[in-house]
Amino acid sequence: MMAKCNIAIIAQRMLIICALAMVEWGSGTAINATQLTIDPDSVFTLTSQQIEQERIEANHLIAGKWQYDKPSVQAHGTSFVGKLGKPIAQSKLKKKLDKAYKKLKINQRWQSLELTDDGKWTINIKGKEISGTYSYSPSRGSITLKWHLISITAQVEREGKKLHLYFDTDRLLTLMRLLSGLSDNDTLKALAFLSENYSDVKVGFQLKKI
Repeated sequence: MMAKCNIAIIAQRMLIICALAMVEWGSGTAINATQLTIDPDSVFTLTSQQIEQERIEANHLIAGKWQYDKPSVQAHGTSFVGKLGKPIAQSKLKKKLDKAYKKLKINQRWQSLELTDDGKWTINIKGKEISGTYSYSPSRGSITLKWHLISITAQVEREGKKLHLYFDTDRLLTLMRLLSGLSDNDTLKALAFLSENYSDVKVGFQLKKI
């Protein structure tokens, strides 16, 4: 019986202590309630400096000086892959693409591509430089190269010291015209098969870091 009384007394004292604490809290003497108010803007708003820093950190994933290595192919459709099987299809298309690139002398003309952390790109073509800006989205795995009013988007994958750029065929032709100044029929025919027959694949370049 005595034990039950002691427990009851302890419980009453604890209730009194809690009540006094709540009164003191509510009065603002211990903790001001306004201090607990969280402004959503202060949590979720990013400053321009923070946004720029995040952009630089993202660009750093693909930044560097790169040189053309060989053709790169990404099969993403069903008709082309279904007929030949993905590995065979990619191998056959790489061989055709390699022949086209050799006719265009890509390896001799396109000497380097440089991507900087601050979003600038420079391509060195036979000693001449073409430069512009780019935007990179790691979540989408895409890069958009901008040059004056021309904007070309490609899928991009970083693999160690290799960088893969995959284009839709029509965008690759646009890039080829930009890089090589293509105007004669012979060189255009070297890439015509891409847009005519391979709409369900992305083609481009494998670059190596230099």
